[in-house]
Amino acid sequence: MASELTDLLLAARRSGVAVDPLDPALVPASVEAAYAVQNEIVAALGPVGAWKVTPKPADGPCFAAPILKSGVYQSGATLKAADLPGIGIEVEVAVTIGQDLPGKPGGYGPEDIKAALGSIHVAIEVLATRYKDRKAVPQLAGIADLQSSGAVIVGPPVPASSLPEFGQQAMALAYDGIETKTTAGNADTDNVLAALAWLADHAAARGLPLTAGTVVITGARIGPADVSAKLISAEAPGLGRVAFNLV
Repeated sequence: MASELTDLLLAARRSGVAVDPLDPALVPASVEAAYAVQNEIVAALGPVGAWKVTPKPADGPCFAAPILKSGVYQSGATLKAADLPGIGIEVEVAVTIGQDLPGKPGGYGPEDIKAALGSIHVAIEVLATRYKDRKAVPQLAGIADLQSSGAVIVGPPVPASSLPEFGQQAMALAYDGIETKTTAGNADTDNVLAALAWLADHAAARGLPLTAGTVVITGARIGPADVSAKLISAEAPGLGRVAFNLV
């Protein structure tokens, strides 16, 4: 039987009516409890088409969430703002996994992940929320809500053999063709590979292993940013351009 928080979040997705207020008693007591809610949402609405993972911190684990296959789009897609309450934009480096990554004794390492990469992309994550205000709820409640995932728009593939140094990866976000935010770099390539190795182990342990074709976004490099445009695009030298229309 699904938890009460799961039922509330599913009802919000189906009705479009936000959870407000959130009963403090329903906030997950641990990150494991938050992940259990994620799994229940996926069981109800899946399958999984992508994952999001945070950069690897100096101490402790990353955080992660599956993204529903119904929320994965290619560049040029048109999305409805009404389907994305509390919308926000993040520009990210994404990878597509090139081979299945089931549970592995001893776990995966960065070199395993490097060998398993199919392609690299610039991507836009569209944040959405099932709460009235995603910024106002406790972190564990946000994690339970698939880490506020709404959609991911994936740019053109770049061969994984050309794996760049992401620590100096420039990116720019534009609204209606006007550049609005830029970055000169963020988490480096070693960090990205370490986070992906952690995710491969984590996803397998949850019974949702990474499979060939799965997209993984690796943490915001620009954003979260509010949206005030119809055409949202991002460019990254060496990775190309990704864009979508918002109606």
